[in-house]
Amino acid sequence: MNDFHKKLRCYLLLGQSNMAGRGELSAVEPIVDPRILMFRNDNWTQAIEPLHQDHPEAGIGLAMSFSSVLLNHNPDITIGLIPCAVGATSISEWMPGTKLYQTAINSARKATDSLRGALWHQGEYDANDPNRVDAYAERLIFLIESIRVDLNSPQLPFITGELGSFINTRNGFPYGSDISAIQKSLGKIVQDYAFVSAAGLTDKGDRLHFNSKSLREFGKRYALELLRLWRK
Repeated sequence: MNDFHKKLRCYLLLGQSNMAGRGELSAVEPIVDPRILMFRNDNWTQAIEPLHQDHPEAGIGLAMSFSSVLLNHNPDITIGLIPCAVGATSISEWMPGTKLYQTAINSARKATDSLRGALWHQGEYDANDPNRVDAYAERLIFLIESIRVDLNSPQLPFITGELGSFINTRNGFPYGSDISAIQKSLGKIVQDYAFVSAAGLTDKGDRLHFNSKSLREFGKRYALELLRLWRK
């Protein structure tokens, strides 16, 4: 193993638009650090936002501030981000056997043989149907277990974030708090799992997407939860 791979710590970015990031690029200072890389077109390159290319509105996300906190904790490493999130996707579209799932697994395998964690933010799409809510816990547990098996990483940390409280006021999405409650409850069931609070974070005015400042804070919270798992 060469020095590059010895220092590289890779994280898989999964979910829908709030993981991909819809924050305005001009609303916060850019994070530019040669120690933060992104895996794009099967190659590692310096990370620059938007990390994802799933939508023309892709912008600031949570992964860059997440990376900065980890680098503050250990400045001698390199963070590798593997962006796989796609906006407006349900959890059923992430189940094993689907295109999104297989793309994520293939990307992780190409990028590294030692993935250090998976970051998940998803659930808005499923917050409009009680049947999807009822199936959510089982599907998320199955997703986590499948990723760990397929990447041969049984203790892979899996971090998920609370849906913004603002989604509960958006027409057609009445079950946001139910999805978040399910995600939080899995901390008592799933090993090496953490739930990140979105308390106090705000939207960009559409009652759906976190704004840039909130995404910067959210990424820090994801990192702190990961560090807490490491200390267990």
